[in-house]
Amino acid sequence: MKPTYYLKKLKELSKRYARAQQIPLHKARDAVAEILGFSHWHDVTKAHRAGWTPTKEHVSAVETLLVEALPGDEAGGPRSGTFIGDSIFETDIQHGTIDGHEYTIATSMGDVHLHGTGWHLQVPEAPYEEPRLEIAKQIRHEAPVYEAAFQQEVLNIAIKRAQQVRAGIASDWPRRSTKPDKDGFVRHPIYGAVSDKWFCLHCEASITGEQIAESLWHCPRCDASPLDVFESPWWLGEQDAQPEPIADNEMQGRPELVVDVLDTRLKLELDAEKVTLLIRSALVEDALNVSERLGALFADIFVHDDNDVCITFDEDLWPEHKEPISALAVAGHLGINVDKAFCLRELPFAWPGLGGHTESTAEYTQTMLKAYANQRAD
Repeated sequence: MKPTYYLKKLKELSKRYARAQQIPLHKARDAVAEILGFSHWHDVTKAHRAGWTPTKEHVSAVETLLVEALPGDEAGGPRSGTFIGDSIFETDIQHGTIDGHEYTIATSMGDVHLHGTGWHLQVPEAPYEEPRLEIAKQIRHEAPVYEAAFQQEVLNIAIKRAQQVRAGIASDWPRRSTKPDKDGFVRHPIYGAVSDKWFCLHCEASITGEQIAESLWHCPRCDASPLDVFESPWWLGEQDAQPEPIADNEMQGRPELVVDVLDTRLKLELDAEKVTLLIRSALVEDALNVSERLGALFADIFVHDDNDVCITFDEDLWPEHKEPISALAVAGHLGINVDKAFCLRELPFAWPGLGGHTESTAEYTQTMLKAYANQRAD
């Protein structure tokens, strides 16, 4: 292996670290130099010219720095595609314990989700959006996450993962998207436009290049995504109010943790639409042939304010003597009454009785088409 191989590898790793941490390249290389035992990167190059050569162990030590900064396999670069593409629905689910209590942590659409028994913590991708902890009300007195110390430890774990996610995204974007030039110009990581002033489609804020780069292209005021940040407020008319600049004091970092204690048990709220769906499904189950199945689908189901039901069948499709046994059983479980009625109406197909001889819709369709075709022209 060439003597310069590991030095080139260290330079590549330092560039990736600079992109991930959104810091100047010289600071990233100085950080690498400290791991190697030097004060500055200049000392590394000076020692290399004098005959010193970094080893594989040196490179592994620097890779460890990236492992701490980047999520998963990103330290050595993504195996396929980019971090953004691979993490939309990330499969890298990790497990751990805090004081003997198990938790699961994963990332979806850039947000970090940390779950335990009876609780769920979400840290949004937007760096100025508040993290939220949801605790199941029914177990709050038993859940350790209800204690402030436990909450803080859980939050620290999730925040660290969020920083890794942020670093992974920043390492994929063009360098000029996260590091403004001397005039404050930055490049939009998706649209490619270059400007020193940006505008939010949602809150119509005016954002400087430094501010938008620092917030990883989320609006610092309303947390809108990079897709809603543009180089001009093209949606505003001449009579509309002009965008309001975001003050630097508005960018105070991530807000404090918000804790919500909620009853997370699923509740069934029966409304007319849900009752109708259940009754009609039961009617289809009661149907023994195509005609009755069409009658079940064609029936009018009216749900009263007290959820009692009136079913109006077409008498050519549903036999008047036939009881909808399954529908009545469903109604019994729901504690509601069912009334039946019959009427004649215009049906979509002639000869409704044809469907009484088969359970196959395909066979019924074929018979019906033949019947139509056999009609005399006169």
